[in-house]
Amino acid sequence: MSTEHTFPAGGQALLARLLIDGSLAEELHADPDRFARRHGTDPELARRLAAVPLPGLRLTASITSLKRKARFTAAFPGSAALLRGTAEEETVLRPVLGRRTLSRPEDSLAVGSELAAAVATLPSTARIRLLREMVAFETLWYEARVGTVGVEPPAGPPALRPGVLLATFDRPIAEIQRIVVAGRAAGSLPSGTTHYLLHATSRSGPVRTYRLPSRLADLLAACDGVRTTRAVAHRAGLDTETAERGLRGMVAKGFLGGLDANGSGTELAR
Repeated sequence: MSTEHTFPAGGQALLARLLIDGSLAEELHADPDRFARRHGTDPELARRLAAVPLPGLRLTASITSLKRKARFTAAFPGSAALLRGTAEEETVLRPVLGRRTLSRPEDSLAVGSELAAAVATLPSTARIRLLREMVAFETLWYEARVGTVGVEPPAGPPALRPGVLLATFDRPIAEIQRIVVAGRAAGSLPSGTTHYLLHATSRSGPVRTYRLPSRLADLLAACDGVRTTRAVAHRAGLDTETAERGLRGMVAKGFLGGLDANGSGTELAR
């Protein structure tokens, strides 16, 4: 598209919409004044945008869409794989493709929320339920990254460190993600409640995912920074010695900020 067309700020926003939604460009070129009335746009601005050659606008829109889809696929690979080629793909991705960048974890976290809202409106088939869990799982990557800037837990009752999250799904979603990204069907994996710990060490680094046994997941879920080790053990249905041994292991791995065996505020060195 020619670079000689320049528009005010409002025009730039409308142009961005036209580059995402091809039907809007068709409507604009068919009748700019009617388009302006329908969308609350300045008529003169609509006429100026309509002067941009439609073939060039279509080509630019296609390139823009491909670039933004590529960014989305890199940020949400499993969700993109499950959406690809489906009837819902265009509807679900429309708000996502309206974003110019996914450079910050906050951007991707917001996209995950938008995706979850869009997928929640779809009929609850087995495929859509899997997609909902995949969106939730991949959104946790960015929640963990954003969380790395949090405050370290003080010495005292055990608590998860910044960048550490627990999550429970109705299926082994991390394993399913690897399968669908590789282009294979996920039907062969058994379903069933599956617990994960996600760990990010920086806003831009990788997020590690660890599958947890139920007892350990229950133990970590009870570590809220308020309960003592004895209270955590009771909550998880374990004796104090077993719970403390498990918690010490989690401290050593960097997942917990401290360990208080008796409420005295003693912190273990990692």
